Amino acid sequence: MKGSLELGSSVWVNFFLVATIALTFGCGGSNNGNSDTTGEDPTGRARQIVNEYLKRDSSPYRKSRIRFTVTEEGEPAKVYEIESTRKQTSDETTTLTQIVAPPDEIGSSLAIESKGKKTVIVTYAESVAEFRETDSKKIFFGGLTAGELLGDWDKFNYQFIGEKQLNGVRVFDVEGKLKTDRDSVVSRMVVSFRAEDYVPAESHLFGADGKELRVYKTTAIKGDPTHPYASRVEVDNNVYKSHIVIEVISQEYPPTIDDSTFTRDKLKTPAKK
Repeated sequence: MKGSLELGSSVWVNFFLVATIALTFGCGGSNNGNSDTTGEDPTGRARQIVNEYLKRDSSPYRKSRIRFTVTEEGEPAKVYEIESTRKQTSDETTTLTQIVAPPDEIGSSLAIESKGKKTVIVTYAESVAEFRETDSKKIFFGGLTAGELLGDWDKFNYQFIGEKQLNGVRVFDVEGKLKTDRDSVVSRMVVSFRAEDYVPAESHLFGADGKELRVYKTTAIKGDPTHPYASRVEVDNNVYKSHIVIEVISQEYPPTIDDSTFTRDKLKTPAKK
């Protein structure tokens, strides 16, 4: 399967997909890292919109179960389910992602986003009993990168484009351009944030050659005013010719989670179905 997620001993361990959906889109990311805003809209409107989205997405702890239905050109649909457990502080976001279905691709990964550092994604290869690290350009379900799922919001400078109606909803359009000292598959993105809750309603991602790589569209929203989130997102990957439906089956915000959950040793523990 093109763009599938490499798991521990078979193909890697994808995700955090949700950042681990944290999708550039959907469930979230954090603004950890370089705070340089050189080249941004001098009014600060774009940064205010992005920061408001990140604020509403943030929480000390979060647990989610997410389903990915991937349909690639000429192949039958394949369904994955993951459990994502996230811990956030002012300086770091750590997310444990465990694939729980299908049974032949069960595995785990740990995404670590630290302020001022590159995102690191760690997996454990049981066959050779060693940990492996990769960056956020790693490709997962349907050809999506870990960076897209995690967000990587700090890699871009933002400009406010304007307001409009999108499918009957008032949105703020913001353009993000990759900073000159950052590396990403995505060179530019245009995100339409819903004015009522700042959830991204639609995102268009472009490569360095100007060609559109992906289109993300939110088709359902859940949560409360404090934590609204896209509970269903449809993605068209123009590069891999794939269509991905991302559904948040459940999401909760526990008061605390044992710190051992966010250690490398947790990757050695098989995920429960």
